[in-house]
Amino acid sequence: MKAFGLAALALSIGALAGCAAQPLTRADVDGRIVCDADRMAQLEREARRNNTELHWVRCPAATLRTS
Repeated sequence: MKAFGLAALALSIGALAGCAAQPLTRADVDGRIVCDADRMAQLEREARRNNTELHWVRCPAATLRTS
């Protein structure tokens, strides 16, 4: 019974390893537009200091550039 459990575990790990995402390359990242997490955190801290509510409809955008 234990051998069957280990075989099933090894099989499932092998199947999941085949589905792993490929790492991003420089070409994939350069020019990509994402939410600017630093700016969002800064605005949220200001809102807490001023005791105001902040609701995000659109996040501030940042363009990723590789060097």
